[in-house]
Amino acid sequence: MHTSLQQFTRFLGYAVAYRARIVLAIACLFLIAILNAASVGALQPVFDGLFIPDGGSAGISLPAPIKAALGDHLVRLQRLLPADRTNFLALLGAALFAVFVAKGALTYLQQVQMRYVSEGIQRDIRNELYEHVQTLPLSFFTRRQTGEIMSRFNSDIETLGDASTELFRNALKEPLNILGLIAVLLMIKWQLALLSLIVLPVAIFPIVKFGAKIRRRGTRVQEWRAEVNTILQETISGVRVVKAFGMEEYEKRRYREASGQVFRSFMRIWRVDALTSPVLEVLGGIGIIIAFGVGGYLVMTKSLTPGAFMAFLGALGSLYQPVKRLGQINNIVQRGMAGMTRVFELMDAPPEILQRGDAVSLGRMQEGIQFHNVSFGYEPERIVLQGISFTAKLGEIVAIVGSSGAGKTTLVNLIPRFYDPTSGIITVDGMDVRRVSLRSLRDQMGIVTQDTILFDDTVFNNIAYGRREVSAERVVEAARIANAEEFIEALPAGYQTRIGERGVRLSGGEKQRIALARAVLRDPPILILDEATSALDAESERLVQNALDHLMKGRTTFIIAHRLSSIIKADTILVLDEGRLIEQGTHAELIACGGVYCRLYQSQLLS
Repeated sequence: MHTSLQQFTRFLGYAVAYRARIVLAIACLFLIAILNAASVGALQPVFDGLFIPDGGSAGISLPAPIKAALGDHLVRLQRLLPADRTNFLALLGAALFAVFVAKGALTYLQQVQMRYVSEGIQRDIRNELYEHVQTLPLSFFTRRQTGEIMSRFNSDIETLGDASTELFRNALKEPLNILGLIAVLLMIKWQLALLSLIVLPVAIFPIVKFGAKIRRRGTRVQEWRAEVNTILQETISGVRVVKAFGMEEYEKRRYREASGQVFRSFMRIWRVDALTSPVLEVLGGIGIIIAFGVGGYLVMTKSLTPGAFMAFLGALGSLYQPVKRLGQINNIVQRGMAGMTRVFELMDAPPEILQRGDAVSLGRMQEGIQFHNVSFGYEPERIVLQGISFTAKLGEIVAIVGSSGAGKTTLVNLIPRFYDPTSGIITVDGMDVRRVSLRSLRDQMGIVTQDTILFDDTVFNNIAYGRREVSAERVVEAARIANAEEFIEALPAGYQTRIGERGVRLSGGEKQRIALARAVLRDPPILILDEATSALDAESERLVQNALDHLMKGRTTFIIAHRLSSIIKADTILVLDEGRLIEQGTHAELIACGGVYCRLYQSQLLS
């Protein structure tokens, strides 16, 4: 409960920025509640005016407290009225019309303000959540499914938005209406009011009980929605694999099952939600029956005027409508609380790669990179790298080889601080990378991987990614160096051609050369090539390799490659085996040693 209160308080903190609009809306709500009570209370003078005997005086019948408050003013007003019911009722009708117009205008103003607040809070939470996600390390995304993360932005914030809409638009309105109507009941006949409202506290129990159930079940709905999003994301992005293996029916069945779970979870919520209104209806009916019986008796004994009785019944009937709506509002808010918990859980995920408060900016690398006895594990019990030490000077090519799972990609991922070492130190120009700002460290690097990541944007913007203010001339020059200029100019709109999600409209070699052009434009002193040519055909590999030869000049380059023939010219070759650095040296030195590298090289020559 304490945690829920903290989360709710935290959520309300987002409303502070909109306090002026909230104050205006609350002022409107107060006026609406007063006018609503006045319009219901007007039933007393209307009905008493109708039931005045012919020839009687058309006096204004009002509850005793209001009569006492008006005093002589009421007497003077009554003298101004003609002694016939038609004019009297016309005057009351005009007054009621003015009340309804005022209520309509105030309701419009209040709803616009509160909707603005609700949508603004959703926008602010969504923006803050996205900004936080950008700070999370790669390890977070390897543990979480993409669809599950996306569901926090979509369905969770959507339910949170529904809750905030109800909270700021109606949850304040209905209690004020209830208070206004209770005031009318007490003024008409306070003894009858207390007797009729005896069931009102009982209505709180089902509201709270049903709300708690809906919140628990709402969490399950959001979890299954996340599963549906995950299946959808995976099967759409991997549609070629699905079709190639003939798994369409399997994926249809998997989606139907997850979708069915969402349906069943929703129905469990709606069954409780649908029960709220009838239960409150029955409780309200008990109060109205009591009022009808006792109030009718009071009218017959002349203790209550017919108009006062009708006004009392009207106010009591109107009172149970906002009580029922409060129950429905509470159910919506509880569903939103389930979404709120999941949103804040993601927002509170720690950025495991922390930047020190006194981090300094790293200038362009002048000397090189050193690993000092570096070890790393994704989990404490699973060490991936152990005791790695080597030096890579500026302008050198360092190749990293080893069997699958040896830790090659993990090693290069430590350089830009995608992960931090479990122990040991990595330095750039003698400075511990944990002491420099992440931005200045990563500005030193260009990364090209086998799995080329491009965006559904133009060729120009994909090349200029990370250098948005760059001139067109520099983009064209980068494309030329990457051997990409010729095929880009042959595209329908040249550099302004959109290439689709992940560059789907380009071939593998074309995508790789776009990625290389992006790295060229960055002009980094450190270049990381993670099997950048392994998935290409011979012609594409030749073009990409020529581009790489241009790109590597004057830079410290780390190359991960399975084809050892492509790294013969490397200044240093690091041989990893089960996370340990077992050999390092030039190609000639390692061949002369006759160790692991020599056997790998000879086996590739034979194959």
